[in-house]
Amino acid sequence: MEAEGLYLKALHKGGSSSELFYNIGNTYYRQGNLGKAIVYYERALKLDPTNSDARTNLEFVNSKITDKQIDSGSYLDSIWEGTVGMFRADTWAIIALAFFALFLGLVAAYLFSSAIIVKKSSFFGGLIVFAVTVFAVIISFSAANRINDHSDAVILPPSAQLSTSPREARSQSEQAFLLHEGTKVEIVDSISTPAEGKWYEVMVGHGERAWIKSTEVERI
Repeated sequence: MEAEGLYLKALHKGGSSSELFYNIGNTYYRQGNLGKAIVYYERALKLDPTNSDARTNLEFVNSKITDKQIDSGSYLDSIWEGTVGMFRADTWAIIALAFFALFLGLVAAYLFSSAIIVKKSSFFGGLIVFAVTVFAVIISFSAANRINDHSDAVILPPSAQLSTSPREARSQSEQAFLLHEGTKVEIVDSISTPAEGKWYEVMVGHGERAWIKSTEVERI
C-alpha cells in the first residue's frame, strides 16, 4: 500500500511514463487487484509498446482472469496493430523523417546526375522510398492517436452484471451477460441520468453489446 501511494504521488506530480505505469501495475498485482494491474500494464504499453516487461506481465495476469480475451479483429487488423506496436510513436516519426531525407537525396541524384543508370535507379528507388515514408507517417499518426484513445476499459469488480439498457436489470430478460474482473471492453457510448447515474455501452468479444455502470470499469 505504501508503494502504491508513492507511485501514485509521483504520477500526479511528475507526469506519466511507461515505467511508472508498469511499477504501479506490479503494485496492484501484489495486492491481488488484477483489474487495476491490467489497466496500468495496458497504459504502460500505450506509451511504449516496446516495454517487454509490461507485455510479459500483462500476458501473465490475463492468463489468470476468468474471462479469456477474444480477438474480434480480422487477421489484417492484427497485422496492422502489430506493426503500429513495433515502436513508439516518436520512433515511427524519426523513421519517417529518415526515409524522407533519403527520398530527397534520391531526388537530388535524379536531377543532377548525368548517368542514365543513376537516374533510373534514383527514380524507381525514390518511388519506393516515398511510399515507405508515407506509410511510416501514417503509422506514426496512428500510434500517437492510440495514446489519446481512451475507449478501451477494464472491468474492476470481481463480477459485473451487464444490462440490455442503461439501468439496473429489473428482470432476467434485462440481464445481458456477466463479466469478471480484468476483462477488457470497448466503450462505444455513454449516458447519464439523475436516477441511474452514468452508464457505458460497451462492446466485447465478437461484437456483443450491453450496458454497464461507469463505476465498474476504468478507462485505459
